[in-house]
Amino acid sequence: MDLIDHWRHVMRVLRREASGARWRLGGPVFVAGFIASLVMGAALASTSLFLPGASGPELRGYYGGSGTAVTVSAVLQLVAAVGLLWFGRGASAAVGGGQRAERATWLATFGFAVSSVLSLVLLGIAGSASNGTLVFVGRLTLAFGGPVHLFGLAGLLWFVSRGARGDDRTPRWVWRFGAVVAPLMLLSVVSIAAPPLVRVEPLWRLLSAIWVITVCLRATAGRKDADDGLRGLSLVVREGIPS
Repeated sequence: MDLIDHWRHVMRVLRREASGARWRLGGPVFVAGFIASLVMGAALASTSLFLPGASGPELRGYYGGSGTAVTVSAVLQLVAAVGLLWFGRGASAAVGGGQRAERATWLATFGFAVSSVLSLVLLGIAGSASNGTLVFVGRLTLAFGGPVHLFGLAGLLWFVSRGARGDDRTPRWVWRFGAVVAPLMLLSVVSIAAPPLVRVEPLWRLLSAIWVITVCLRATAGRKDADDGLRGLSLVVREGIPS
């Protein structure tokens, strides 16, 4: 590899890393948006609702009497979904994971966004739909916002962490953490058959939020390939281009 090749390699890596100043903003948007949706939803709601196992009358009472809470929460979750897509696509390209991590990002975002839209659908039909319809849409809302979203998020953690470890990026504990948490998050799929297990989902969301924020803050610390390129560039300049 001659001087020009080294220079191109270094510039390509550094341009990729520079994009991190933008995609890293997506992580806080995702986490803050989701937390804000929970806080505002609880503060504005006229009553509480545990969606798994909720009956038709319970759904009708909640969505019929807490329109503002549902709307604000859904809008904030849609903002969070945009942040997740922004973060996930950027991390997939700049940190590691490639197309598999990007596909997982799209799945996680799709599940999260569909769940938010379905909550607005419930709001709209609460006064006229049958109890069976309300329960069915409520179960769909739970499935997309829980197992589908978390399944995609687990894939994002897994593929990005594996890619970063293969690239010898730092901090190494973050990638080990992601590789351990991702398989645990797949347990959320069980909640489709056993809805009460959804009570464990806050733990997976907390662990994934820790990973996301840490990646946003520290992921660009390891640039082994750029460092290798710079060392090679210095060597070529020092010893001359081979004839």
